[in-house]
Amino acid sequence: MNKKIFEFSYQAKKVYRRNVLKIVYSIILFYAVLNLILAYLVYPLRQTSISMIPDFTDNSWLLATPLDKTPERGDIMVIKNMTVKSYSKWERFLDQVVRTFTAQQLSYIAKSDFPGTRQKIRRVIGMPGDTIYMRDYVTYIKPAGEKHYLTEFELIERPYNVTFLSTPTGWDTEIGVKGSFEEITLGPDEYFVLGDNRKTCDDSRLWDAINSDHFDGRVILSYFPFSKFKFY
Repeated sequence: MNKKIFEFSYQAKKVYRRNVLKIVYSIILFYAVLNLILAYLVYPLRQTSISMIPDFTDNSWLLATPLDKTPERGDIMVIKNMTVKSYSKWERFLDQVVRTFTAQQLSYIAKSDFPGTRQKIRRVIGMPGDTIYMRDYVTYIKPAGEKHYLTEFELIERPYNVTFLSTPTGWDTEIGVKGSFEEITLGPDEYFVLGDNRKTCDDSRLWDAINSDHFDGRVILSYFPFSKFKFY
């Protein structure tokens, strides 16, 4: 009798251990697959500034994909950090590992205490070959091969909202972030990006045009606040 109880108990322990291991392996596999998806297919972003109001308010949550780094006019792109510091291969590898296992929410390199190290989202206004200028915070664009200028709103098919805060009479638009600048022509791999909040935003008016290496992905969805839910 005691022998049968012992054997039953031993078999029960084996089954119990096997079931526990299955659960552990399932959790590890789920976590690994989820992190691979978030690292290489789509990942969440938190907008922590007013640079893209009114469409993207402070504390908005977005989804971006790193699979699409070639923008079209009007696309909202994720911009890599704009610091001049160069990082070693080990630091970049460590940053990738941290991002992978934290769903892109933490970074070894990007730190809130160091301005310019975090990713930003900006709208692509100027494409390679464009000639552009700005007057009173509105961009005028002459695409390559065209003869006439059109406003950004006429060229970009998908409508969007831009914040223009009124300025006092006689305000010099050269002060602070420029509200006006003269014609510039973009090179073969140059893009002009702007924030939708034209009065308080660092963008190509400060950085100059950027090339495709600066793009880290494209915003495809805004899902919070729910009133701002929208595909892009």
